Amino acid sequence: MTVEDGKITKSFLKITSGEFDLESIHTLMLHEAGISDLGCISECTSLERVDLSKNDITKLHKLAGLASVQSLNLSTNRISSLDGLQSLENLRSLNLAGNLIGSVDCLQCLRNLEHLKELRLKNDAQGLSNPACMHPSYAKDVIRMLPSLLILDGQRVRGQGSELFYICQEMDKELESFSEDRDIDIPLVSIERQPSDFWRLPNSARSSGVQGVNKAEEQLKDLLTSCQHLSERAAERLRELQEESKPALHKNIEESEPVLQVGSCEGSELHAD
Repeated sequence: MTVEDGKITKSFLKITSGEFDLESIHTLMLHEAGISDLGCISECTSLERVDLSKNDITKLHKLAGLASVQSLNLSTNRISSLDGLQSLENLRSLNLAGNLIGSVDCLQCLRNLEHLKELRLKNDAQGLSNPACMHPSYAKDVIRMLPSLLILDGQRVRGQGSELFYICQEMDKELESFSEDRDIDIPLVSIERQPSDFWRLPNSARSSGVQGVNKAEEQLKDLLTSCQHLSERAAERLRELQEESKPALHKNIEESEPVLQVGSCEGSELHAD
């Protein structure tokens, strides 16, 4: 169902949620609904979970009154400013992949959200990102800015299981250094690293059943897609290296072959006295 003129109205919220009172709405699934104006969404004061992905949203200030929201999906919109999210004091999970966030400084308004544990600004499996993610120190800067954050872009960065993230960071640096030293263009591939409790359904999933299973299934698909992309790119690079090594191999063989010099012997004439 899509909104008329791109603006969320009371009647639209009541129809999509099945609730008569806006204050009684706890969950809104409004992905791909043609929304460009959040309208009266702030009147849903009991909202805990909101999915506004795949819309045309640019401004978030009308979310300011949603203090009860814990999970917010704003992926695939046209958002460049996060003004309005600073008052979501109970926010735990925020998805902003596929927007227009230009720098890590745009995340300043999230600094005081003590309950924010999971943030996503890019999703490699789905090809979603933000301009800010292109900066070499992007991940390090985000982690430093948000001390309560546990998971960034599907990778655990603090607590149990975070060691893998930092190991992979060091490996990326070593590979980049190797590429520069050897003058070989080796593509760096980032695999989607999942949190340590990936295979265990969260408490919310046990209570919501199908929603939890769907989320786990989506995470598994993302992981498998990342692995497939890695395998394909590794195979392609291996073929390139093999092709590059052939001329050098032939040259070495030619240089190692002994050179046979054949000299001519002139016959001598015998003269009899």
